[in-house]
Amino acid sequence: MLLEVLLGILFLAGIFALTALRFSLPEVVPHVRFFPLRLFTISVALVLLAGVEFVLAYGGWNGKGWAWTVSLAFTVLEIVFFIFSLFLRPSFGEIAALIIDLLLLYYLMQPKVQSYFGKGAMAPS
Repeated sequence: MLLEVLLGILFLAGIFALTALRFSLPEVVPHVRFFPLRLFTISVALVLLAGVEFVLAYGGWNGKGWAWTVSLAFTVLEIVFFIFSLFLRPSFGEIAALIIDLLLLYYLMQPKVQSYFGKGAMAPS
């Protein structure tokens, strides 16, 4: 579940980057008035995503079955989102998050991991 923590940290790093952009952008492009509202909206979304990642990491470390199910669903949704995002504006953040999500998906599908969460064929009865 270290990958969940890494994704949460990556989302938090995005918030810091947006905050830096918010303070420097009005001086560079003074005629843009609606941009801070967009930055705020994106920052709130990133805070929520980071929170979800940290909750999933907690559930994963404790072997909660719900954490595996939600992590799998959330990881698939994130992969779709980041692939779509790469077509719009590729950046290092999207590429790094996509790689982490693909690694997380591979990890979650391992039989021993599924067994740890009480899922799959090796799950204890």
